[in-house]
Amino acid sequence: MFHMNKLHTLLLAVFMIGLGFACSEAEAPEEENEVEIFTDVELIFTAEDGSHVVRALAEDPTGGLGIDSRFTVEPITLRPNTAYILTFELLNRLVSPVEDVQKEIRDEDDEHQMFFEFTRDVFSDPMGIGNIEDRDGAINYLDFDDNGLPLGLKTRWVTGGPVMGAEFRVWLAHQPGVKSATSTATDGDVDFDITFELNIVAQED
Repeated sequence: MFHMNKLHTLLLAVFMIGLGFACSEAEAPEEENEVEIFTDVELIFTAEDGSHVVRALAEDPTGGLGIDSRFTVEPITLRPNTAYILTFELLNRLVSPVEDVQKEIRDEDDEHQMFFEFTRDVFSDPMGIGNIEDRDGAINYLDFDDNGLPLGLKTRWVTGGPVMGAEFRVWLAHQPGVKSATSTATDGDVDFDITFELNIVAQED
């Protein structure tokens, strides 16, 4: 009888331990804050005077992430001494229907920030080289999250004089629980980091 009670107690303990593991697995939350997948990152420069729109597409049909991506990148060709508003089209074509990833970024604007870097003084406004290397570098952000921190899906740029072979780098940082007034491009994860060739060319008459 003593042995039977002892065996019953042992089996009950094993059952409770197994039940505990099963509950832990069932209740484990799904992993959140994964970086987004992009197949298309298109920059859209709209002249403030409404005269023209310039689009430049970076495309990776495999949906490569961050610095491991394999984007085919079109050059950007802007006009000199012209003010532009830069917006984006951000898509994931690996799913059906095609996902507008920009919507998710807007919904999670307190977890994202677009950073920029460019050939020195290729723009008359902002001047400098951008804010990827230096958080305090000048960028004309036109959109902000609920905390008043910049997002960067809409920015303003004024080109300088003609130039060929300059660079324009766009870095989308994914910063859940990290984004702040002092966070930098390297805080958190990188959703994408793409460098475009930038040419500023006078319009032919």
